[in-house]
Amino acid sequence: MYFDPGTGSLIIQLLIAGLASVVASFALFKNKLVSIIRKEKKDDKNEK
Repeated sequence: MYFDPGTGSLIIQLLIAGLASVVASFALFKNKLVSIIRKEKKDDKNEK
């Protein structure tokens, strides 16, 4: 199968963009999860 340079470049850009979006989504999810956990721990300390 033959890919011309334009198609190959497009495929590489799509792969890089997909990887970047997965990494960014994971980072946002992790930050939200950490903030929820810290908030719960802070609430537990205030209740005692």
